[in-house]
Amino acid sequence: MKGMQKISRGKGFGGAVSYAFEREEGREAGICVGGNMNGLDPESLTREFGVVHQLRPDIEKPVWHNSLRLPEGEKLSPETWEKIADDYMTRMGFTELHQRVYVLHDDPEGQHIHIVASRVALDGSVYLGQNENLIST
Repeated sequence: MKGMQKISRGKGFGGAVSYAFEREEGREAGICVGGNMNGLDPESLTREFGVVHQLRPDIEKPVWHNSLRLPEGEKLSPETWEKIADDYMTRMGFTELHQRVYVLHDDPEGQHIHIVASRVALDGSVYLGQNENLIST
């Protein structure tokens, strides 16, 4: 398993969540396979993320996004993906107080998940994440 690209940070949850769920022509749309949020669609997840971001409006880039991909032809169950993603997020330094959602894409080039997370935790603390790409590798 590998990270698809470098970890990104952004300003808007709507764009990141919509991107994670989007359907490319001829492919299935992404499906939510885990995380610690109530919403299951881009609109409700974006609202949930937005409420917590209001705790720290001073944080200009509250969105954290990365993807993990399997080699072509390999597949995991949604439950296994969720366990891997939970472990990955813990190793990256996130806590259960950081909102996150895992979105699965089952592409011919390799099954993968998008992880969209909030750097702002439910208690108002902020994930700073130093040397993230090195740690992720």
